[in-house]
Amino acid sequence: MMPGNRAALSLVPDEPDQVPRLERFHTAHPEVVVLLKGPLPTAWVGGRKIVRQTLRVLLDDLEEMFPPDAGAARS
Repeated sequence: MMPGNRAALSLVPDEPDQVPRLERFHTAHPEVVVLLKGPLPTAWVGGRKIVRQTLRVLLDDLEEMFPPDAGAARS
């Protein structure tokens, strides 16, 4: 997903406030694939499939796996 891509808004009608959060996460972690099509938000981390009820919960879990300051510690 590209930053500013408003097409995602139609995919998360109950959580439009999560789109900027998803864009920030994707910018920081382009290796993580997040799909919003289908009944539930889904992510792939490595070979692991992660499915959650809402985008908010999925992002919460992904941010636990990839803390915001973890990238700074690696650089």
